[in-house]
Amino acid sequence: MSGGVTMKQTYVTTSWDDGHQLDLRVAELLTKYRLHGTFYIPKAAENGTMKAAQVRELSRAFEIGAHTLHHVVLTSTTDQQAWQEIIGSKSWVEENTGLPCLMFCPPTGKYSNCHVEMIRKAGYLGLRTVEMVSLDFPRQKSGLMLLPTTIHAYPHSLLAFARNTIKRAAFGNLWRFVAHGCSTQWPTLARSLLRQALASGGVFHLWGHSRALQETGQWQRLDEVLRFMSEFAIQAPSLTNGQICQRALSSSASVDETALREEMARSKR
Repeated sequence: MSGGVTMKQTYVTTSWDDGHQLDLRVAELLTKYRLHGTFYIPKAAENGTMKAAQVRELSRAFEIGAHTLHHVVLTSTTDQQAWQEIIGSKSWVEENTGLPCLMFCPPTGKYSNCHVEMIRKAGYLGLRTVEMVSLDFPRQKSGLMLLPTTIHAYPHSLLAFARNTIKRAAFGNLWRFVAHGCSTQWPTLARSLLRQALASGGVFHLWGHSRALQETGQWQRLDEVLRFMSEFAIQAPSLTNGQICQRALSSSASVDETALREEMARSKR
């Protein structure tokens, strides 16, 4: 399985939504601790975004993912408009950075099955969701890699965690949340879940919004959690969202090829 992943491997990744100017502060912290990440940036948004030149500069060190052109909630618009936002944002990122845009994240995390097909058709490799308390590798759906998250850098309530898991029927995540103490202190939960990932394998995925970090006073907590993540750089290499999906896809292809060979060998007996 060269280039792929195995169940015991552990990786860490981070992602940051909306392209607010404060994303540059997040990038400084990631650079400080030698961690990778993916920034999902729309061309325009209600709270403002970085300038195109800043996005280009950011792309030299971090992956840039698409987040629609105008920060449009896909489930609140027409299929035609959703398609234009999905395909248009990929073109905008690629034209602005000169790099392939592998990943898409729908604003507010809302999408339907028809949007999954649109995202695949647009040529993306993966879709980052807002499923929380997961340590899973990306899952394939309709030819697309769906990448869940572990921790949102935000002070959620117990009800928010419950809603997130129950809405997605992710009862394994709910049980994991309970098993790790039902802590609403996201840094405490982050450390506990990273330790589990190190012991059992999986993807530890921290995500957030820089504007919310500012509004809720989370910068010091973020610095502490990123420092903790960096301490395990050897055991848990840091990758971008796209790299995580590429490795999972490679592993899946290797497993499929092995299964096919075994089936052919059995048929010749």
